Amino acid sequence: MNTTSLPDTATIREARRNNPKMRERDLAFQLGISEAAFLDAFVGDHVERIEPDLDVFFPMLNAAGEVMALSRTLNAVHEKIGIYEKFSAGKHASMVLGKDIDLRIFPKHWRHAYHVAKPLEDGSTQRSFQFFDARGDAVHKVFARGSTDIEKWNLIRERLYKDDAGPAFKAVTDARPAEIPTPEAIVTLRETWAGMEDTHQFQAMLRKTKIARHDAIRLIGEDYAERLTDDAIDILFDRLSDEQVPIMAFVRNPGILQIHSGPVQNIKQVGPWLNVLDSGFHLHLRKDQFAAIWIVRKPTKSGDIFSIEVFDDRDEQVILINGDRRGGDVNERVSRWDAIVGALPRAREREEMEMAQ
Repeated sequence: MNTTSLPDTATIREARRNNPKMRERDLAFQLGISEAAFLDAFVGDHVERIEPDLDVFFPMLNAAGEVMALSRTLNAVHEKIGIYEKFSAGKHASMVLGKDIDLRIFPKHWRHAYHVAKPLEDGSTQRSFQFFDARGDAVHKVFARGSTDIEKWNLIRERLYKDDAGPAFKAVTDARPAEIPTPEAIVTLRETWAGMEDTHQFQAMLRKTKIARHDAIRLIGEDYAERLTDDAIDILFDRLSDEQVPIMAFVRNPGILQIHSGPVQNIKQVGPWLNVLDSGFHLHLRKDQFAAIWIVRKPTKSGDIFSIEVFDDRDEQVILINGDRRGGDVNERVSRWDAIVGALPRAREREEMEMAQ
């Protein structure tokens, strides 16, 4: 983003008037500012600043009933409809463990917050709570629905309302390049990976070896990770829809991990986007930004777990997908998942076939 000559409030508002149908995120990028900085220009109009006090917000949100939860990265959008249930606060990580809305929250990244009452063309109002990190990048958004208790919703606005001069957003800086793994770190990676007893040990392994996630998957070897063909995601979602095999789909940014557990059914391709458009769950994946698709094997005490992991050209994870292991006949569901991902085309095998022709 351009940080040397940032537009003022009048310029931002004029850009909105001239581009009434453009998404706020896209218009902000065009202006060279963060999405939060764009919203802040409309404080006093249809936007209010609120305190990002999660220990107050989430318990109060539960009383508002059904809403839509949205978490995203550059190339993935994950939307779930439901009630924010079973909030558990923690200093470093908090959780929402509802029937439909399942979140892992990392509070240090929730730095700025707004209530937005956006007027729509049909005369209605789209209400949302929106949370951003120190730079003004979106962490999480909550949208009111027709069944939402707006009286309870407005109690949150009143409780967290903040009347101040506005935030100073942290300047965007270039990400530090990942360290090149040493031979010793790679040996430790393989030893630690082989000895995993739980998938939750994966992140600890990356911290221990100081190897970035995509680097670890690239380096571990084909006995643990194999690269798939570029069309593997299309094949995967078509088969998941046809066979109604339940999954767990994870989309993560630095401030939140949002999870869908269950089947997927209505798959639509629109331009570069692969879309899941199911009742209660929408997922949007920007396939033209995919750089690599992997099948990854993680050992555990209860057997190997196979995941599909997708990365973009910045080495950021777009999505992680596992078989659904919640309750019921886990063995039957996991076996069906393993069979589907085991049959996905490997990039190396396709390359060898093409060379042989």
